[in-house]
Amino acid sequence: MTKILAIAWKDLRSTLRNVPALVMMLAAPLALAALLGFAFGGSGGFDIAATKVVVANLDKGGADAGQNAGAAIQSILTSKDLKDVLETSTRSSEVAAQQAVDDGKAAVAVIVPQDFSAVVFGSDPAATSQVELYENPTSEIGGSIVEGVVGQVLADFNGARAAAAGAVALASQGNDPADPQMLAASAAGQFSHSGGVSAGLRISQRSPQAGATEKEVSVTGSILSGMMIFFMFFGAANVARTILTEDRDGTMPRLFTTPTRHGLIIGGKFVAVFLTVLLQAIVLLIAGRLIFGIQWGRLDAVVLLTVVAAGVAGGLALLVISFAKTPAQAGAIGSGIYLVLALLGGNFTGTAQTSGVYGVVQKFTPNGWLIEGWDTTLRGGGALDIRWQVLVPLGFAVAFFFFAVLRMRRRFA
Repeated sequence: MTKILAIAWKDLRSTLRNVPALVMMLAAPLALAALLGFAFGGSGGFDIAATKVVVANLDKGGADAGQNAGAAIQSILTSKDLKDVLETSTRSSEVAAQQAVDDGKAAVAVIVPQDFSAVVFGSDPAATSQVELYENPTSEIGGSIVEGVVGQVLADFNGARAAAAGAVALASQGNDPADPQMLAASAAGQFSHSGGVSAGLRISQRSPQAGATEKEVSVTGSILSGMMIFFMFFGAANVARTILTEDRDGTMPRLFTTPTRHGLIIGGKFVAVFLTVLLQAIVLLIAGRLIFGIQWGRLDAVVLLTVVAAGVAGGLALLVISFAKTPAQAGAIGSGIYLVLALLGGNFTGTAQTSGVYGVVQKFTPNGWLIEGWDTTLRGGGALDIRWQVLVPLGFAVAFFFFAVLRMRRRFA
């Protein structure tokens, strides 16, 4: 153990004197996380600006004075429940509503025709009416939101018409002398006022749950966790590259001729790499908390993920170095491997959950499992919630180190 620590301490001191490498290890991930985080919503969640909507309610109402289906559409679009996503104002005419969209003052115009209530509350099942959505083609998200809201309202009104038609049919079969027009209007009004087909439906917004708690994940925290793992790979490579430098200078082959076992020598190199990237991760975690206010989650989960990530980075760096002949070659090969792993594992998308083929591919990379673990931890999960996200990468780390030792034994035999 003393020999391992002595080898590790020598390499660690050499790394700490390499200022450019330290800047790359610490400043680059923080800068990238800050830029991407601010671009996609800062420290909070993804924010969508409220869509500006204008409503032109031209509806003249139904047979009864209180029957105005167009007013119901207008009331829903201006309700407090939708104020965060829709900023609604009114216009007196169809031309004025369309002009607001043409002038860029609104993204969508909702135009209710004059005969809308007459059709909704009327007795003629063949009568039709059409609500017009006049949209700015560049406002895809806003247009979809308005279309969804208005579509739900129209579904309710179509249900009201169906109820009215059914009431008329039943009345005719029973020879009810009631006026069909009044009966249809009454049935439709009863259906609409009771809440329509959506009376029993509610919208509930929540974050994915991890264990017994759930939290909203900040964009910057999500991105920095991915960037941290990615740059831990490069930090480990910088330290492990000293093996090739010592091989070129002749000190590494001489070290392998000593009575010290090969496993201890490689173990010392691994400890140096492991401690370097572990310190790198700790600094990034602290900086993320102090600079961006990131709540990383429970300490037990954070410690496990950080330690295992350092082990994966260290084992992979030694494995890459064992096949390279020069530092330049190691840099080129390692960069390619780390970049491919980052693309497959999702380092550049942060802790965003994926599915389908890409979700399956992520499972074949150690960083993909680690990123999934960080997503759970950022949402409040503990050590038990991330047991597989820790055990699988740990298996990768052990395999990397094992094959690196076999390769180096043959190389320096």
